[in-house]
Amino acid sequence: MTRSILIADGPAIPDDAELDVFWSAACNVHPDLAGTHEVRSIGIDAETTRMILDFVKAGTKVATFSLPWVMEINNFPESLPGTPIILADYEGLPRVVVKLTDVRETTFGEISALETRLDGPPVQDPDIWIPLHREYWNGLLDNYGKACTDDMPVLIEPFEFVYSPD
Repeated sequence: MTRSILIADGPAIPDDAELDVFWSAACNVHPDLAGTHEVRSIGIDAETTRMILDFVKAGTKVATFSLPWVMEINNFPESLPGTPIILADYEGLPRVVVKLTDVRETTFGEISALETRLDGPPVQDPDIWIPLHREYWNGLLDNYGKACTDDMPVLIEPFEFVYSPD
């Protein structure tokens, strides 16, 4: 089994043993998942992460957004359609499996309501999504000597919900 862990600064790193138990349970329900997968964190704090995971399970958040700059600097694998992703909560506990259905690149300045509507309900309005993500990504990118600019590449990664034990 191959696993790539893409965890932003802040959230706890998931425990390998807990990931293995969770992944086995998901594969028992969905045998087609077996194989390579990624692990990612989402959200900026524990409460927000719980809310986001509920939106994923309800089907009202149907995409994630990644920064190629950060992926490249950290040697993270290329995002590809069909890749299963375990989403971990802020405490590092695996909670949900989604599968990427598409991956497309745009720039931060080209983000519009067409893209932001794929995110969770509280941030689907571009007037909320854009400043929130600019601030969050600037904090993340500062560690790499970069800043969120309108020409910065952004990956839009639509997904389908696959599994949650609850």
